[in-house]
This record gives sequence, C-alpha cells and structure tokens, in this order.
Amino acid sequence: MTENALNITLSANPAESRFPVSEIFTSINGEGTLSGELAVFIRLCNCNLRCSYCDTSYAWKSDSAVIMTAAEIIDRVKSVGKNIRNITLTGGEPFFRRNAADLLKLLSDEGYLINIETNGSIDLKPYLDLPFSGSLIFCCDYKLPASGEEKRMHLPNIDLLRPQDVLKLVIGSTEDFTRSLEIIRERHSESYIYLSAVFGRVEPMEIVEKLLAWSKEISTEKIRVQLQLHKYIWNPEMRGV
Repeated sequence: MTENALNITLSANPAESRFPVSEIFTSINGEGTLSGELAVFIRLCNCNLRCSYCDTSYAWKSDSAVIMTAAEIIDRVKSVGKNIRNITLTGGEPFFRRNAADLLKLLSDEGYLINIETNGSIDLKPYLDLPFSGSLIFCCDYKLPASGEEKRMHLPNIDLLRPQDVLKLVIGSTEDFTRSLEIIRERHSESYIYLSAVFGRVEPMEIVEKLLAWSKEISTEKIRVQLQLHKYIWNPEMRGV
C-alpha cells in the first residue's frame, strides 16, 4: 500500500489510540486562515518527507517522542489552553499515523476548530469524507521543486480542497515561482491559496511583486501572501512558539 492510499478507520475506542507527541504548546497561529489567532499546537512525530528547508526536522523521527493516548492529549490540551478553541495539528506529518482520525474525532467532539498542517503527499479524500470534517481546516502544503519532494505530491489533493481549506505554496527559488503559477492556473478547487517564502531564502517583497504581475492575467481573489508570524515575533529557531 502506498502513502497515497492509506486506509483510515475509527477505532472502537478512539480515546485509547496512541500517538508519538513531540510537543504541545499554546501560541498564535503564524500561518493560514487563522493567522494571528491563539491556538493549542499539537506536534506529532514522524514524517514521510525530507524537505530541504524543513524547520521542524526534530520531529522527523519519534526517538524523543512522548507516547500519549488521544485521551491524554485532550487532557493536556485543556490544561494548557483554557478558553482557546483553535487547535493546530502539525508534525512531522499528522497523517503519517493511520489512526489520526481517532484524535481528530475526539477534538471535534470537544468542540475545537482543528487546523491540520499536512504535507500534500497523502490522499486527503478519506479525511474530507469524515462525518465531522466540518470542524476541520486542511492546510495542504504542496511541495515545490526547491523542497526536493515535489515528486511525492498527491496531485488530486489540490482539486479536493474546499472553500475553507488552504493550498499552501512555499517558495524557495525562481523555479518555485514558475511552478506556483502553473498550479494556480490548473487547479479547480475553490480553496484559499497562501504564498509563503522559505525563511531566509526569498524575501516576502518578491512574492508581493510577483503576485502583482500575475494579477494582470489571473484572478487573485483568494490568493494571500503570508509571513510566518512566529518567526518575526520570536527568534526564528525557537521551539514551542
């Protein structure tokens, strides 16, 4: 079975599903449609990709993970994030775990709005079909050439995204600009598109200038330029923010 066709099923007892957790903390969302809003971050370990510019490579493997049940994660979320109703589930790659739906169900049952940062390589359709998918926002990070992982992308994901979801394009090279425009022209979904710079490689001003040029030939109504706010507020290398 390939990574693009993982089976997902809800366990008989989702609360007992176990996950390798890198960290759980509160901060602001630095990216996406909830940017600037407070959230509890749940970072799971393990990832199937090795992007050249990854800033969370410490979560690639579960060597230093704390193994927690979904119920324990919920308890921890409640203890660190009183009155915070946004969750950002990230990694690593959250869907590297075939039991990820168990954690999503429990979070949804608790009334959280769950923003999921996923790397674009794993088929999103089974998750979009979940009965509680209305409480999920998918931020699908399509890996452009500079990442070194574009060949691993599951292209159908682009057209599956809903109006509330996000297609994220992280730009790290001239070639990435060219490929981004191709993807924008070819896609058929109504999702938002967020253009982001690889921190330290591309200046955000370059993206704004390119978007202004693109606006002469394509609709930019749902395209946004984003900064990784947490890297401007805190030290870019700081964890847990």
